[in-house]
Amino acid sequence: MRGYIGEFGAPRSGGRTHEGFDIVAGCGTPLVAVRGGRVLRAGYDPVLYGNYLLIHGEGERRSYFYAHMPRPALVGRGERVWTGQRVGAVGQTGNARTIGCHLHFEIHAEGQPIDPAPALRHWDRYS
Repeated sequence: MRGYIGEFGAPRSGGRTHEGFDIVAGCGTPLVAVRGGRVLRAGYDPVLYGNYLLIHGEGERRSYFYAHMPRPALVGRGERVWTGQRVGAVGQTGNARTIGCHLHFEIHAEGQPIDPAPALRHWDRYS
């Protein structure tokens, strides 16, 4: 974790708040899908997120967002992904280029960002 600055709800410039949770890891650390579902978007944002991936969870009203990957995601729009499937790697693209390697991870429930920390702690028990 990147301390308070990387936590959900931390203040950002322009009156925004941090809508995800930052997890520090070495560049190249594999990323896997936390839930199976369909890829809604995969792309590149040079300003904030760098290489990113958005997966809609199967049978639920949640989506999962991964950002700052060093290369494009290993899956593309419309593809089916399985829980635990490798989808990319930790990187430092977008605004992470000056911060260092980390995963920016978000969960959206019915389109609204929610704090991913409880789910991450729960999943961490299995890793």
